[in-house]
Amino acid sequence: MVTYVILGSYTEQGIKNIRQLPQLRQSAEQFVSAKGGRVVANYTTFGGYDFVFIAEFPNDEAALEGAFLFGSRGDVRTQTLRAFSPQEAEAVTKRLP
Repeated sequence: MVTYVILGSYTEQGIKNIRQLPQLRQSAEQFVSAKGGRVVANYTTFGGYDFVFIAEFPNDEAALEGAFLFGSRGDVRTQTLRAFSPQEAEAVTKRLP
């Protein structure tokens, strides 16, 4: 599984629809599950982003589909980061000259 950290902000439309937040969260969690993934964490935050959603997907295409799907609805803008575990990063460092 591949881990992704999704940083999100609500659009003006999203803020107007903020009472729909429980449905949006449920929809995102169901999407991840339907793609064979797993939700690691789902937080509402202060600061530069309104939420942090961490999920594991079987591949990049499933994560990209989610970004397109939820972005196209107009309530959120996201920035998706590919996350590497310490073990994955350390394995890469062992290949360095």
